[in-house]
Amino acid sequence: MYSVKKYCWLFLIFLAQDLKSKELVLVAGLAKPPYVIPEQDSGFEVDLMRDVLAKLGHNISMLYVPYGRTYETMKQVNADIGLTQSQKAGVKAEILSLPYVTYQNVAVSLMEKSIKLDEFKELQSLVVVAFQNAQMLLGAEYAKATQQSPLYLELPEQRRQVELLLSGKVDVAVMDINIFKYFAKSIMGMNHLKKMQVHNLFTSTRYGAAIHDPKLRKAFNRELLKYFDTVEYDSLLQKYDMKYSDGYHFYNDILPR
Repeated sequence: MYSVKKYCWLFLIFLAQDLKSKELVLVAGLAKPPYVIPEQDSGFEVDLMRDVLAKLGHNISMLYVPYGRTYETMKQVNADIGLTQSQKAGVKAEILSLPYVTYQNVAVSLMEKSIKLDEFKELQSLVVVAFQNAQMLLGAEYAKATQQSPLYLELPEQRRQVELLLSGKVDVAVMDINIFKYFAKSIMGMNHLKKMQVHNLFTSTRYGAAIHDPKLRKAFNRELLKYFDTVEYDSLLQKYDMKYSDGYHFYNDILPR
């Protein structure tokens, strides 16, 4: 009996070690720098996940898919984690981690055009370019206003949005502020915010990760909260120049006091 118990215990230890060192498959949407940069297998979200999961003893393998297909792909391939998820994307609240990233959509215009834009209805007279599915994701008031614009485009390639704005071919680009800064810098060598008017028409959106395994989700949440209070996290914010227009770190109200 002792021998059986001994070997059962050794097997459980081996199993626990095997689980601890498991390589996890993560699914992320394409073309969202600085959040996700597939060609470098990095980005703010990817690096954050790699750091937090490493503290749990896991390595990660990334799978990049078209924007909007992350959760469906995660289910199809039985991946461990889906990045940038929310209930709006049809993900059940019970499988979502704590929020780990905030996106802040804004409307950006050239300062030289002196555009006044304090309400959605003012978009009706402007040429607007936005990210794919923006009318579906940004609310009925935005959708109604842009449907009446003289020209309204939604593009899957967000770099093209910035190019159209900088060339003056559109009046307004609607996109996340950090994505705008990234592409503006890559195109012109600087983020150009001094030459821009940033119109804060939208509330920020917080995203968690879809994690089906309750033990992994609980462990991730625990380590995530610890990670927010580290030098590593501060360095990550600086590395990708992550600044949110609401003026505070989004995690302040979920950290324990």
